[in-house]
Amino acid sequence: MRKQLLYLTNTELTAYQWQRGRLSDGTTFQNDESGWLGLSAYLSTSRQVPIFMLMDLIEEDFHQDTMPHVLGNARKALTERRLLQLYRDTPFRHASHQGREKTGRRDDVMLFCALTNAPLIKPWIDTILNLQVPVAGIFSTALLSALLVKQFHPGKEPVLLITHQTAGLRQNFFHNGYLRFSRLTKLPTYDSTRYAEHNIATGTIAGDNGSVDGGADLGAAAAALAEIIRTEIGKTRLFLANTRQLQRGDSLKTIVLDSPAVLQSLHNLQLETDTFSLQTITPDQAGNAFRLRKHSDTTLMGALVSDHLFLTLLAVKNPTPHYQLREQSHAYTLWKSRIILYVVSAAILTGCVLWSLANAINAVAAGNRLTLLERESASNAQKIQDVLAHTPKAVLNPHDMKASVTLYASLAQHRSSPKNLMLLISQVLTRLPQLSLTELSWEVSDQRDFSNAAQDASAASTAAPVTNTAAQTATVSTTLIGVPNQPSEMVVLKGQVLPFKNNYRSALQSVELFCQELTKNKNIQVSVLRQPLDIRPSVGLTGEAGVAESGEGPVPTAQFELKILWVP
Repeated sequence: MRKQLLYLTNTELTAYQWQRGRLSDGTTFQNDESGWLGLSAYLSTSRQVPIFMLMDLIEEDFHQDTMPHVLGNARKALTERRLLQLYRDTPFRHASHQGREKTGRRDDVMLFCALTNAPLIKPWIDTILNLQVPVAGIFSTALLSALLVKQFHPGKEPVLLITHQTAGLRQNFFHNGYLRFSRLTKLPTYDSTRYAEHNIATGTIAGDNGSVDGGADLGAAAAALAEIIRTEIGKTRLFLANTRQLQRGDSLKTIVLDSPAVLQSLHNLQLETDTFSLQTITPDQAGNAFRLRKHSDTTLMGALVSDHLFLTLLAVKNPTPHYQLREQSHAYTLWKSRIILYVVSAAILTGCVLWSLANAINAVAAGNRLTLLERESASNAQKIQDVLAHTPKAVLNPHDMKASVTLYASLAQHRSSPKNLMLLISQVLTRLPQLSLTELSWEVSDQRDFSNAAQDASAASTAAPVTNTAAQTATVSTTLIGVPNQPSEMVVLKGQVLPFKNNYRSALQSVELFCQELTKNKNIQVSVLRQPLDIRPSVGLTGEAGVAESGEGPVPTAQFELKILWVP
């Protein structure tokens, strides 16, 4: 994504363009009215590109304090009130949480910071807001340096980070991984000149009387800057000891980011002791550690100052803004909303195009299928015509067709099956294990009860025998095939009682219980055709006593026969 990076110091503002992972050459504007007008003209050609402002100012104050541990809106209100108490004269305020105290109430440890020189910043901000250019946020070089410490010193031991930038020499003190304070020292005139693409790298020093070429001048400049760094380190260590942020005798690690020539001169001073260790990093090494892209057309990775490194980290890492004003975020919010709308619109348009393409493909496929179906329909129609042409003409009566359909529906609805009646009989036999089934016959019948069946039987016995062959072939009743109602079902069941042991009373009771269980169903009628013992008065009892016990002669059995009628 394209971005505009503005680097502001106490004397000037330098504008860069970030596009396709590359940082353009900077355009510098002086801190006066001509510079503000120049920036306005510069931004007028790219008003839709968001701005990221990086502040590297002397007037940046840091104050560490504790605050009661609260959450939500209460914490936000307490933080805002504390910032207003500390920095009433500037709107550029920021607070960051740095953990909690280990003892006592375990209050929150907070770092309050602010850009106190608001009149220096306000003209630049007003110039940007007048053009309605979206401002992504205002960032601090001191707070952004936490990325370097996290990369090169991930522990919690105290560390002093020194970076050489256009604005001067910045010292950042970190403890437990958090920034405690930062201060910017302005270098002498010959050192504060932009040590950029060619000055020290080519052995040329830009002075008041022009450029001087020679290795002696290069060594003198690097040695002078190294001496300044040593002096500033001593002042900072004394300050840390006086403010009790670092006890006397405690070890302190110092990381210096500068050009190779200055770092070599710093090593020649032999500053390292038992309580002081020195780590030097060139911009090339820092860029490689962050896997930043090397530029062939700029000197980002070969620059002897840290400006381009911090700007590249800002463009690549996209950190949370350190200083944010409500009026400056309005244009950026509108810009983000517009980008979101563009993305959503593009997604919808892409979806519509894909949907239309899919519909077009389906339409072509449907057209092909329709053509195939039309061909099949025409072929089938021709076949039907051929069949009809060779079929004799027949007169079909609609009433006969209706009657046939009605008859078929009645037969399908009232067709008989022994399944339900057999299932009922099986359930009853399961509850009476002493009854053993020997024979079973099932048939449909037009009888509705046994009384009508008895009358029909007596009438048939008194009638004269029929000798006519045509009469003997009786027509099947329509009731038997389910027209108009479902026919009755009749089952003749033969069985015996086991074990019998000549216990006729028990056998008669078992058959009677079987009949009672069946007639619990209101649609079932049961007629006993044969009892285990015929107890009718007109029938005599026959048999020989003791035959079963002696084993001589046939063994008597308790056989029975039932007729079961199911009327739907």
